[in-house]
Amino acid sequence: MYIPRVLFCGESKNLPNAEIVGRIAFKGAAERGEIFLFTTLADLDNLPFAEGSFQIFLDGAEISADELKKILDGAADYIVFENSGGKIYRFNELYQLGLQDRFITRGDLAKYAADNFFSLKNAASVERLLHQLNILRLLDADAFLAKNDLVYTSDFDGVEIAAIDKNSFAKNFPVVENLYREIYPSLAACRFKHYDAILLTAERSPAEFIDALIETDSLTEKILAFVRRGSVLESWLATYKNIFEEISRFPAVNGHWFLLKKFARADFKIYIVTHKDAKLATLPDGYEIIHAGHALAKKDFGYVGDDTGDNISRLNRYLNEITALYWMWKNTAHAIIGLCHYRRIFTADGENFLTETQAREILRTCDVIVVKGNFFALTQRELKILVSGGDLCDFVEKIFRKHIEQKQPDYLAAFDYVSSSYSEFMYEMFITRRKIFDAYCEWLFSFIIDVTEEVLARTNLAQIDNARKYRAVGLISERLMTVWLMKKNLRIKALPVLFRAGV
Repeated sequence: MYIPRVLFCGESKNLPNAEIVGRIAFKGAAERGEIFLFTTLADLDNLPFAEGSFQIFLDGAEISADELKKILDGAADYIVFENSGGKIYRFNELYQLGLQDRFITRGDLAKYAADNFFSLKNAASVERLLHQLNILRLLDADAFLAKNDLVYTSDFDGVEIAAIDKNSFAKNFPVVENLYREIYPSLAACRFKHYDAILLTAERSPAEFIDALIETDSLTEKILAFVRRGSVLESWLATYKNIFEEISRFPAVNGHWFLLKKFARADFKIYIVTHKDAKLATLPDGYEIIHAGHALAKKDFGYVGDDTGDNISRLNRYLNEITALYWMWKNTAHAIIGLCHYRRIFTADGENFLTETQAREILRTCDVIVVKGNFFALTQRELKILVSGGDLCDFVEKIFRKHIEQKQPDYLAAFDYVSSSYSEFMYEMFITRRKIFDAYCEWLFSFIIDVTEEVLARTNLAQIDNARKYRAVGLISERLMTVWLMKKNLRIKALPVLFRAGV
């Protein structure tokens, strides 16, 4: 908890939630009847000021302006006036001493300094820093920008900002939605998001700061934090700076802005799913071929198989690329992961494979890359009937609905909606971050294996050699990513595919 250390100018015996380190008094222009009217700080620059005519007293003893500045750089955070009158009367002289960010009123202390050091100059510097550091997506974890009045003064052009609002500031003052694109009640509520940096400004002990680093580990690789001069956290960062890959420091009032880059696991892998020779002699960096249904295959092409470790390769005949997806989930730990097909590859230009660099850049501002859908003449359910036949399609769909209603009831309406739609995100192809991938797989495999086992137990699909029939489960399965995305507030980027004919 932040306890401000203050030099107090007033008669009160104490200040709630503040430590009075000294009593301060002044003698100068106000006592001589020299009260200047001004509306902007520029007005004060042209006023006469003689430093010797302004006296400063700490606990009854006169001190110099330089001594006051040293105290404010060490033992105290602010000069606090009892009321606005005291602040106004001393504004000219303290401003011209360069202390305009170091004196506030008792009311300012209660409003702005509840959990962090308050300085309008520090707040205003955030916009410059975001542009300087090329931060395009920011999470304001302490609602610092809104609570320090930046809702009125800046539009942060080109930067998308979200906020954690634990104290319902936005609920009480909805105008802050002009500043923030999204507002969450907690870090857990934005667990699928990813940001270029997270802004931490509340005063935290080293233990609390470590907790914040852990909590935000999957949300970002960078922390932009204000660290007060002389704080325990400043000492801790100096001692344990080696736990960060990189530390940059930018001067601020009574402290520094620190950009802390974590040692991040950011490996990248797109698996190309195949059941035959994919005829890809060379692959771009970050791509690897996986043989789906390897447990059932008559030939081995030398690719990674989906039948090692924890796997469901035996079900590939019915689930197609879903068995490779399960293997990826259970047997890898890539930070960014994707799936495409041996004939269908993501592309940005219509001619070349999507590169790792291109994918990473897209994921700076989006959460999931999928395949752009087409409009069909028939709905998704009608297409399945056309392929598998009405009776089998109806039977399999009923089993799907039963298991979804049991395991994921909140998704039943989305399942029905997608079934009756004329388009979808196609082919079960995607590229995303691990936390989103894991969440999707946890959802999908909570019911899909049970569905498949029940269909096999209640039909003769295992004896049928007609792919149109035995793939009845897979025809529905490949549309389930669309169902899941329907219920998620994720930023989706749809790309075209590069289709490899004749393979």
